[in-house]
Amino acid sequence: MKRITVLILLICVVSIVAGCGNTVDVEAEKIALLRIHLIDIHAHLENDVPALIETVPGEFIYVGDGKIERKSRDEIRDFFTGYLDGAEYEKYEDLQVPHAEVSADGTMGWVISQQAVTRTEPDGAGGTRTRSFTYAGIMTYEKPNGKWMKVANVSTFDR
Repeated sequence: MKRITVLILLICVVSIVAGCGNTVDVEAEKIALLRIHLIDIHAHLENDVPALIETVPGEFIYVGDGKIERKSRDEIRDFFTGYLDGAEYEKYEDLQVPHAEVSADGTMGWVISQQAVTRTEPDGAGGTRTRSFTYAGIMTYEKPNGKWMKVANVSTFDR
């Protein structure tokens, strides 16, 4: 009986010590996610595809227009290359403060945001057109190897 008590006590102590070494500064991680959000806005304004895909892993899930699509990093790069080619942004700004959350263990997080966007883009006939819309969505993140990576996005647009 004494051995079981000692064993249980030892397991409890090891669990507590292991837990103490893994404390996560959740607020700092939220700030890190919001920093990525701002980098993404700036990357749109600068037509900077490498910055947009810096935090995209090998596979990404996109939800929008009633569809769920799994896309490779190359497909995401190709999409943004075409989407940003010839585009100029007059406005790409948050309409409200984005909301970030991070799991207690610091391995998962998300940012909900809403932006107003006005952009001039090629119209496909040699000219340009200006479009204005509101985006609202959630970007989800995982931190598998010490770096936040975008893993899924749900997007809505008010056109």
